[in-house]
Amino acid sequence: MFKTCLALTIAFSLFSTAAAAHEVWLEPDAWAVPKGSDIAAQMLNGEELRGQKLSWQPSSIKRAEKWEGDSRDALEGRLGDIPAINTSADEDGLLTLVYESNHNVLTYDSYEKFTSFLDEKGFERLIAEHDNRSLPKERIREAYSRHAKALVAVGSGQGSDAPRGLEIELIALDNPYTANLAEPLRFQIMYRDAVMPDNRVTLFDRAPDGTVAILTQQADARGTVAFDITPGHTYLVDTVMIRPTSRELLVQTKGAVWESLWASLTFQVPADR
Repeated sequence: MFKTCLALTIAFSLFSTAAAAHEVWLEPDAWAVPKGSDIAAQMLNGEELRGQKLSWQPSSIKRAEKWEGDSRDALEGRLGDIPAINTSADEDGLLTLVYESNHNVLTYDSYEKFTSFLDEKGFERLIAEHDNRSLPKERIREAYSRHAKALVAVGSGQGSDAPRGLEIELIALDNPYTANLAEPLRFQIMYRDAVMPDNRVTLFDRAPDGTVAILTQQADARGTVAFDITPGHTYLVDTVMIRPTSRELLVQTKGAVWESLWASLTFQVPADR
């Protein structure tokens, strides 16, 4: 019993530490499957579409769902499961996996690391706000949450992505499994059920040989960006919202003065497109 508890404690500690680093995304073992197939998806944390596998941790999960059209089913798992997500493809069309985390907290050990993060994500304006509010210049605490989606083609892969009620999310305005790839694919940021304009969006493009290209765009007034897509490549679209914490979250997190919400959307375009 002691060994089991110790192992679970270590696993949870690794999850919490890992989740403080950069993107979290969902990556199915297969992106296109026949109807009736099982679907296993890794929950990954890392940088540039390279990351470590995270296990199913109920205490960290706010929502985990499978969407087939307008039909939604909650996903269940067992503590420590890897792959974290296991479900089935019951309907022909575009299937969406959804994961939303509870809050975690990280501490920046220097002011420079914190301001570098704000600059990377396009929130340089918050540096002046941080200073004007006389907030700490060291050991800066930030609460963060993850809002991840993955698109899987079942059978024909026909269908459309849609808002799934995440506080922040990326929506594919074009179905990557059926759209005309001669044109860039369009994506839109939604924040609290409204379009989010002018936010920075990053596209990670992983080729079959494992090399990763990174592109960034600023969303327009409608919260949209458009990227050229290559058949056979795997994609992660990412955007981050940074805001002051609410009074409730400040108390809950014992002093986190900023909150970041990370949205990710993953898919893979078939090589024969």
